Amino acid sequence: MNPLVALGICFGPLVLVVSYLLTAATGPGVPPWSDSVGVSIRLWGTALAVLVGPVAIHFDRGTLARNSGWTPSPLYYLIGLPFLSLPIAFVYLSQRLTSA
Repeated sequence: MNPLVALGICFGPLVLVVSYLLTAATGPGVPPWSDSVGVSIRLWGTALAVLVGPVAIHFDRGTLARNSGWTPSPLYYLIGLPFLSLPIAFVYLSQRLTSA
């Protein structure tokens, strides 16, 4: 697996949860900067995902083609679309596990 894909899988959900915890925190002990930090983490995380995501998917497709005898079709790039990502990921994961 490409290192960019692994990094996104490991740290993407963590960054999202931390940013929402910072913006959802309320009460007298919450620092006033937490809301702006949470919003900026989400903004920069989204921008980074939009910029790095397609590159990571492209390199993952190339890595898969080099390490196994199977090259995914260009439809593999549709894995980046929100509603198509789950069914396409399931199909390609099963194909990847059987071809490796």
